[in-house]
Amino acid sequence: MQLVVNAKSVIRRGVVYYSIRNRRAKAAAISAWLDSLGCKTILLIGAMGEAHIEPNGDIVENAVANGREVRLALNIDRVATPHPFVVADGRHLPLQANVVDFALANAIIEHVGGEADQRRFVAEQTRVARNWVITTPNKWFPVESHTSVVFAHWLPSWRRDRIEFTRLLSLREFKSLLPAGAKVTGHWWTPTFTAYYAKE
Repeated sequence: MQLVVNAKSVIRRGVVYYSIRNRRAKAAAISAWLDSLGCKTILLIGAMGEAHIEPNGDIVENAVANGREVRLALNIDRVATPHPFVVADGRHLPLQANVVDFALANAIIEHVGGEADQRRFVAEQTRVARNWVITTPNKWFPVESHTSVVFAHWLPSWRRDRIEFTRLLSLREFKSLLPAGAKVTGHWWTPTFTAYYAKE
């Protein structure tokens, strides 16, 4: 029994280590892209807040915010954050068009609903920000990135019981939601897909 517990602990630590490494690489790539575009003002969609204490939490958000002005952070639930904050739905943003240089939605799109809701979510980011990044876990990667569960997220019963994950996406499904000109990094075997979009 102790061997099973130790094996689970080792696997969990390995998954968290890999997640931290993946998020740091993602954060560095997004920050470099923002620097190349000269983005100064930021909108954080789905902000987790200061109570989010997982070791791999907020790595991307903190890197994006570093040295830039976060005009607004939002979530559908109230959270404590050092940034100006509003409770709002990413499918219906209470903001004017082109109000910020950049919007980030890091692993949020899979929570907003079905395909129509996800399309509305992308359209809203395109409306309010001159540039954006949307990331999502790869539904075919064997480890589900939010829960560190191995293989279980492929089971219909797991998806049915986890209402907070309304629609995990494959690479093809993710690309189909994006406007022309969006560039996607990631492959069918990578844990995450990242879409970059800059208005011409």
